[in-house]
Amino acid sequence: MLSRLAASAGLPPLNHLLHGAPWARERLVTWAGKTVSIDLFPLNFTLTVTETGMFSAAGADAVPDAHIELGPLQAARLALKDPAAFQNVVINGDAQFAATLGSIFRELEWDVEADLAHVAGDVAAHRIMNSARSLHAWQRHAADSAQQSLVEYICEERPLLAKPRHVASFIAGVDSVRDDTARLEKRLQLLAAQRSQN
Repeated sequence: MLSRLAASAGLPPLNHLLHGAPWARERLVTWAGKTVSIDLFPLNFTLTVTETGMFSAAGADAVPDAHIELGPLQAARLALKDPAAFQNVVINGDAQFAATLGSIFRELEWDVEADLAHVAGDVAAHRIMNSARSLHAWQRHAADSAQQSLVEYICEERPLLAKPRHVASFIAGVDSVRDDTARLEKRLQLLAAQRSQN
C-alpha cells in the first residue's frame, strides 16, 4: 500500500517534468510497455512507459524489465545534479532500457521559472528566480569567505597548521642535521681507527 501511495505521489511530478521535455518523451516512446522498478529505500515504485512517452503505475502483477536501486541520500544528490551520485546507482535487467532511463533522468531538468510563471506571472517568476540565484551565489560566496578566513586564522593568528614554506625549511634543517651527524660519525670512526693503530 505504501508503494502504491508513493507511486501515485511520485508520478505527477515525474510526468510533469517529462511533459516539459519532448526529447525525453521521444526516447521513451520506443520503450512503450516496458516496466521499471525503482527502489528508493524504503519505497518501491513500479512504473510502465506509456505510448505517449510518459509513465503510469504498473499493475500489481507486472514483471519489471529493469530494476533501479538507490538510497535516499543518493536520490538527494541526484536531484542536486551531483555527477558522482550516478556511479553508486545499482541497475539490473534490460541494459539498454536501463541505460536510456539513466540518461533521461540524468539530463531531465525542472524549469522552475516556467512553472512559477503560471502561478505568479512572468515578471514575478523572473524576479523570484533572480532573487533565488542571488541568494544562492551570496551563500556560496559567504561559505568560501568563511573557509578562507578560517584557514588564514589557523595559519596566521593561531598557528595550528604550519605553512608549507615553514615545513620545507624544517625538513631541510632536519636533513642538514642528519648529514652533519653522519659526517661527524665518520670522523669519529676514522679517529678511533687511527688511535687503535697507534
